[in-house]
Amino acid sequence: MTQDQVAIGTRKSFVTSILLSAILVVPFAVLQLVNRRALQEEFPFVLFTFMSLHSLFLVLSLTPALRRLRAERSFAALQPRHWVGLIVGAFLVLIYVNVIVDQLPCFLGVPNCD
Repeated sequence: MTQDQVAIGTRKSFVTSILLSAILVVPFAVLQLVNRRALQEEFPFVLFTFMSLHSLFLVLSLTPALRRLRAERSFAALQPRHWVGLIVGAFLVLIYVNVIVDQLPCFLGVPNCD
């Protein structure tokens, strides 16, 4: 495998991670745009930047362990770095779900939700 092939594979993997993280955020951005349109508020760019970066780190931390599990079909095949990624990923999932639960009334258009 040449260095160019590794670079292409890494770029493809990163683009896939960005697309997966966008799938986690875009539905909430659409809800925000549709349901808060009449309230004359600015779009919360900081919230969605945080959610985008957070979901990207979530996908990037879980990807190596999930790929290894898919290839080997055994938890014994996971190395310590994979377990660290799974633990970090679980922690990030908890934070992400907490943000979603906290902001869900805003996404659904409830006035004075903050």
